[in-house]
Amino acid sequence: MHPFIYPIVPAIRDLRKANKIINTKASSVFLLEGDIFEIKEAIDILKRNGKNTFVHVDLINGIGRDEAGVRLVKEFLGADGIITTRSNLISIAKKLGLMTIQRIFLIDSKAVETGIQQIKKHKVNFVEVLPGLIPELVRFIKEKIEQPIISGGLVTTEEQVKNILDAGAVAVSTSKEDLWNMF
Repeated sequence: MHPFIYPIVPAIRDLRKANKIINTKASSVFLLEGDIFEIKEAIDILKRNGKNTFVHVDLINGIGRDEAGVRLVKEFLGADGIITTRSNLISIAKKLGLMTIQRIFLIDSKAVETGIQQIKKHKVNFVEVLPGLIPELVRFIKEKIEQPIISGGLVTTEEQVKNILDAGAVAVSTSKEDLWNMF
């Protein structure tokens, strides 16, 4: 069973919002900013309330971008998985038994092509496509890879969420609290 049963994933930078998420239908949460101590507290709260937690290791203060940093995410923080743009961290996380989400940015056609190549090479569990406001590219990428897609970035309306899900994403990540319980 994958962690995105509920298709809206709260993506939080302010870790005090962890308490708000426990009362949502969300099955998973993306933790995008903070330091290892704040993240640890937020993960503890979320895990006690049955939420899957994913830490964006590229953005958290106190986490090295190496094997020790990924081990810290698993053993000290207790997260279920990582989000990263760094392929080397995907390989390490998979060896440690963490779920992996590779984040790719739809900047131009070369970035899309490179992202698809990296996803295929490293066999991540999930892919996060940003920004989410281009459903046509979500559909295009879905046709090229085996992994489930999550899409987010700049998503602020119910219509945008529905368009992304209709394009084939299994979930939409958003920091917009109004959307966390839309279904």
